[in-house]
Amino acid sequence: MEKGINRRTFLRSSAIVGAGLVLSPVVRGVGRGGSAEEINVAIIGAGTQGRILLKDCLNIPNVRFKAVCDIWSYSERYASRRLKAYKHEVNTYADYREMLEKEKDLDAVIVATPDWVHAEHAVACLKAGLHVYCEKEMSNTLDSALQMVLAERQSGKFLQIGHQRRSNPVYQYALELIDKDGICGRLTNCYGQWNRAVGPKLEWPDKYEMSADVLKKYGYDTMDRFRNWRWYEKFSAGPIADLGSHQIDIFSWFLHNDPASVMAVGGSDYYEGRSWYEDVMVIYEYLYKHKGKSGSVRAFYQVLNTNGFGSYFERFSGDEGTLTISEDQKKCYYVPERGKEIPVWMQGVEKIEQSGYQAVPLIGAIAKKTPDAAKAMAVLKEKSIHQLHLENFFNAISAGDKKILTCPAEVAYPTAVSVLNVIGAIKAGAKHSFKPEDYKV
Repeated sequence: MEKGINRRTFLRSSAIVGAGLVLSPVVRGVGRGGSAEEINVAIIGAGTQGRILLKDCLNIPNVRFKAVCDIWSYSERYASRRLKAYKHEVNTYADYREMLEKEKDLDAVIVATPDWVHAEHAVACLKAGLHVYCEKEMSNTLDSALQMVLAERQSGKFLQIGHQRRSNPVYQYALELIDKDGICGRLTNCYGQWNRAVGPKLEWPDKYEMSADVLKKYGYDTMDRFRNWRWYEKFSAGPIADLGSHQIDIFSWFLHNDPASVMAVGGSDYYEGRSWYEDVMVIYEYLYKHKGKSGSVRAFYQVLNTNGFGSYFERFSGDEGTLTISEDQKKCYYVPERGKEIPVWMQGVEKIEQSGYQAVPLIGAIAKKTPDAAKAMAVLKEKSIHQLHLENFFNAISAGDKKILTCPAEVAYPTAVSVLNVIGAIKAGAKHSFKPEDYKV
């Protein structure tokens, strides 16, 4: 995407294209090796998130794994054995540089390593002429995230960031309900949360503990910091990035703008031995203008690691109704303001009660809107949300068309700006105002 192209125009067109591709049953490959229809893939980082992505890739026809790279033999063995059980004969590596040197028939790489090395791994793969799917957050520093965008542009390859809600048909249709159907009226405020119960640190089998030399080689000083990297400042921006970036991304997507300012507070007094804020509360202010309706929108977001009640969802409220959406389909519903008549195609859906209001379950309502909408909702019974986002990535490779991507680096970078500046706002104890140029690359 050229610098002069309006980011929001690009975003909207990508979402529309992505919605159509959600229903694609197979990936038609343009791979370098094997069958002409195969896309040869490697994965760097086979931990918890890497395994989720690996599992979902196994459900996508014509994606063929060739290599697994992980510095921890425990994760490398798990992933390589799983792949071999599915007839993917893979080579294994500890060092990604060796993998890139030896694997000559790769088309793409999935990067699911800790945030602090996302840029190192993604940039190296792009420079090697490979497409990259990289987990969010792009990085724990804006400079590194910027380098990823520049490397994508210079390489001519595709870099998809793992904000998987952008490929989720529930979110795509929810945006259409707000924008085209106007079911919320003029948006005035947004709310999002991701609450998790108190949990212990991750542990590891004694026999698989890495030696001090190996840990040091890859930038870690203890096994605890390697396993629990999300809680240490060197490796992560903490829960606000690990969890919050998913949902803060949705605020900007649905409001067609990036935040004008942010205020935030965070607590780091519950857990011992962790250097990040376990609970964070944020208020963003957006300037909103859409279809003749304009004004300011305040968006409140919280991430908790001390109480799990309510789990995760996002809510968009306006003067005519409220729309609640989530990757948990049971949490998706619409509540019209009292006296507001709902659209005809919603009227036959059995209502549920929410806080004294009659609410319309969203999945059933969307399915009644059009035949295409019904097909899109049916897909959710067959495919995971991560699989849909991965399919979008592989379809873009097959078509050789970057516009197909629902979350390329240029779209993800402004979210990184919005999220990572929360840390500075907490530390300064003051409101942080953004400039338009903060979001540009």
